[in-house]
Formats: sequence, C-alpha cells, structure tokens
Amino acid sequence: MAVVTFWNNNTGKIGQSHSVLAIATYMAMEHNYRILLISTGYNEDVSMQAFGLRKSSKRVNFNRNMISMDTETGIESLSKLALSNRLTPDIISNYTKMIFKQRLEILSGPLGGDYNKIYESCIDIINNARSGYDIVFVDLNNGYEDNTTREIINMSDIIVMNIEQKMSDLDEILRLKSEKIISNKKTLYLLNRYDRFSKYTAKNVSRYIGERKETLTVPYNNLYAEAVEEGTLADMFLNPRIRKIDNIEDKNGFFMNELRKDSEAIVYKMQELQMRV
Repeated sequence: MAVVTFWNNNTGKIGQSHSVLAIATYMAMEHNYRILLISTGYNEDVSMQAFGLRKSSKRVNFNRNMISMDTETGIESLSKLALSNRLTPDIISNYTKMIFKQRLEILSGPLGGDYNKIYESCIDIINNARSGYDIVFVDLNNGYEDNTTREIINMSDIIVMNIEQKMSDLDEILRLKSEKIISNKKTLYLLNRYDRFSKYTAKNVSRYIGERKETLTVPYNNLYAEAVEEGTLADMFLNPRIRKIDNIEDKNGFFMNELRKDSEAIVYKMQELQMRV
C-alpha cells in the first residue's frame, strides 16, 4: 500500500524521528491499519527505546513479558536477504518487533555491518514491505546528496517534509520547491517540536511557503519526550486520561489533537492517491 516517508534537508537533528514515531503510534491506536515503521539511520534507537526495546540488551521487559532480542537487528538480516535476492514480502514480519498486534511493527536502523550496502538494500526492503502492510512509514536520513535517499524519496507515495520554526528552513522549502526537488502533489509539510506561541505559526508558515492547506505540526510535549526516553510510550498512548482529552488549551490535549489532524491529513492524501490510480 502507501509508503509515507518523513524527510528533511537539514544538517542536524530537528525532531523528525520523534514526529514519525508519534504519528505512527497514534494511527496504529486510532485506525484499522497494519503499520510498519522503518528507521534507515545508523544506530538510530528512538523507536526501540520508546517501547522499552533497547537494542543493547539481549532481553528486555515489555508489557510485563520477556522478549528475546537478537544481537543483529532485523534490518541487517533483511539486508542480507535483499542482497542475495531472497527477500520476499512475507518474510519481513519475521524480523520486525511487534508493538501492537496487527497494528504496529518496527524495524530499527542497523547497529553495524557495511552501512552503505545496508542503506542501499532499504529500497528493496521498502518495496517488499509495501505489499504486506497498509502503511510503511520511513524515517529517512536527512540531506539529498545520496542516491539511495533520492531513490526512496522518488518511490514514496507521500513525503512528509519536516521543518523547524525558523526563516532559514522556510526559505529552504521555497528553494526545494522551485528546483522541483519536492512535489506539491505528494508532499505534506510538518513543523517539528511545534511552539504555538511562536510567530511562525502553522498558518503563517503555510502562507509564506505558498500552501493553501495549513502546515501540520507535532507540538513539543514534555510528557511525550519523557515517555520516549523512559520506554513507556505504549503506556502513555494507552492511558485513557490522555487519549480522551478534548481541551486543546491543555498541552496534552493539544498534542493529541494535532496528531489526530496529522493522521487525518495522511489518510486523506492516501485516498487521493487511490482515486488517481
């Protein structure tokens, strides 16, 4: 089905991994989709850490059950299968970590090996995964110089362009649009670590970059950041006191409401794609 790639052209970390993780988890909870989240970065541990699955540990405690961990990550094993032309769609789930049954699985970035070869094999992994999942979220490396990065961007159905609330980022978006590196037909724009009291509001950003639809946001939320750090993200999203807050003046209510809007925008974009086929 749909490949939804989160990407940015910045040189530093801007909160992209936290954003894709939040949206993927929310959609897994609120929609009837089978979702796979793939991290392509070397030694990227955000998704594993968020659910108490630290890759450095051989056995960890998750939801009160002991889960064995391989010393080699799933993406490294899948890379070997891809490079030997033995990768098939039905194999992928054998190498993922299931978070919510039939809803959310994660495939974290590699710990070792020949990273360039592993990264190149992500193209085959993503292509095979799209046959077995409703949505494949890709937390893609930043920058645009690498051929593999460009290929994954081109093959993606939806690009979620991650930006910060600062003028240099907005001008960079205008440059990428003018050089046709990003296409409005398949691109959504997302402000990471969003501060609603900044002058760079979602509406102002949309106006500046020439978008009629309001830019999406993942607000900064200390409860979410702590849950990711402490490995308790599942508990946070399962907590009805947080999930059911409808007061957007409340910081947690605002956070969840924005995730709902992000999810709806992605679903709508997916529906647009289906109508064009």
